[in-house]
Amino acid sequence: MKTHNHIVRNFIIFLILLFPLSSLAVVKEVTLFPDSAKISETSKITPQCDQGKCTAVIKLPPPADPASLIVAVVQENRAKIDDMQIKPVAVQDEARIAELRKQISALEGESKEIKSKLQAFGAQLEFWQAQTKNKPKTILDSNKLADAIGQNVRKINQEKYTAEARLEKTEKDIKKLQEELNQAAGKKETAWEATLTLSGIDQKEISLSYTYLLAGCGWLPLYRLEALPGENKIAFSWEAEVWQSSGLDWKQVQLNLATLQPRITVEPPTIPDWIIRPRVLYKAARSQSVAAAPMMLEEAIMDDDGSGAAPSETRKTTYSVWSLGKRNIAAGERQRLKIKDEAWPAEFLFVARPAVSPQAFVRASVKMDEPAEIPNGQAVFVIDGAILGKRNFSLAGAEADIFFGTSPLVSVLSSKLAEKSGAKTFFQDKQTKIWQWQIEAINSSDTAIKLRIEEPAPQARDERIKLVLRQNPEPVEKDHAKFVWLLDVPAGQAKTIQNTVELEAPADMNLDFGWR
Repeated sequence: MKTHNHIVRNFIIFLILLFPLSSLAVVKEVTLFPDSAKISETSKITPQCDQGKCTAVIKLPPPADPASLIVAVVQENRAKIDDMQIKPVAVQDEARIAELRKQISALEGESKEIKSKLQAFGAQLEFWQAQTKNKPKTILDSNKLADAIGQNVRKINQEKYTAEARLEKTEKDIKKLQEELNQAAGKKETAWEATLTLSGIDQKEISLSYTYLLAGCGWLPLYRLEALPGENKIAFSWEAEVWQSSGLDWKQVQLNLATLQPRITVEPPTIPDWIIRPRVLYKAARSQSVAAAPMMLEEAIMDDDGSGAAPSETRKTTYSVWSLGKRNIAAGERQRLKIKDEAWPAEFLFVARPAVSPQAFVRASVKMDEPAEIPNGQAVFVIDGAILGKRNFSLAGAEADIFFGTSPLVSVLSSKLAEKSGAKTFFQDKQTKIWQWQIEAINSSDTAIKLRIEEPAPQARDERIKLVLRQNPEPVEKDHAKFVWLLDVPAGQAKTIQNTVELEAPADMNLDFGWR
């Protein structure tokens, strides 16, 4: 027995001398970006030294980016890192991941066995189907053969159908386990091993801290915005869905969420040469066809409206980081974590653009005391207890206009009363045109509403085009692109607006009157 123990002890000493000791790393802090993570680890290492040269090994999970690895000596001593070499190594499975692989292997074996049985059933069916070509000598022999064929074909088909159902279930189970394995450990079969060359070692154990970027991780913002017009506020809640596939469970790590994907740039960009020289001109052949006069294209730009301590926000120059405190994040699992619940003060009114739609949209104008940064994500919109649906939402700043759909009880109709063109005369040398609209705002609800009506303003692109506007009532806002009226419409009532546009231009001017 003593001899056996002596052999085992010597073998362990031999392994220690043969291979440098790798780190027993502990993940201390994780900063999740939308599609990756920055991992901060610490480890205590006993370097292996030989003739003044010391080495130690740090292991990184398969999804890690080895080029992003940064290592530093924690303790204040003379130890320093002289060199670092990184190479791929075979994955050493954690117990749970190894169990998943074992289950997948067993199911794949079962799948092969079932497929073999199905091939055998196919051969048996071909055999019995071939017996129908035989010609028995008597009627009795014919009946016996028919019974035998029928019984065997029926039995084989039943077993075949059962096997096919088992194969389908087995294939589904394999796919499900494979997806779970990919989520837990990623799809890579190799990890990374960084061998450090150290000098100035004056103690047996040193502490290292290192960071690296990890793929297969991320977080997704999820929002809920509930409009509460009676309370003049929006109830805003924000959760984060987080995941990681490092292959290891993160236990009690300091978890941070960041809005900006990190960029690693080691060297500055190259400055191109500034060259000044004569321009080389190429004379094109003259076309026989007359070139058409260029047309001015105008784009209509529409408003785009778009468990523990409470998380704290830290503002960086170009992004924000939210600290969620200590958390446990298992590999392969998606978790929802609460970030904040807030009430935003808001002023509600209806917005209508009757030139393009009779519908009136509920708008909440939010004004907060401090600017907010809400990254783009999926949001559930709710008003009066009814879910309107999901759409993307983001916010940057202290003010925002947020829309909560339409009301079937409020409509704004635009009716064209007249569109008259004046005759082109030789003596007057001009042409005229008059448009007249009536806008009617109808409030069929049982409460009074505030209504904002926006109409396009005609825009002349030539100083020879004269426009005269007559409106009743007068808009409260005017700019080069639109008119705006603000109306208080009592419950069950309607209000109207008269809008007239008169145009005068030279008689020989070929006018495009636009979409109105």
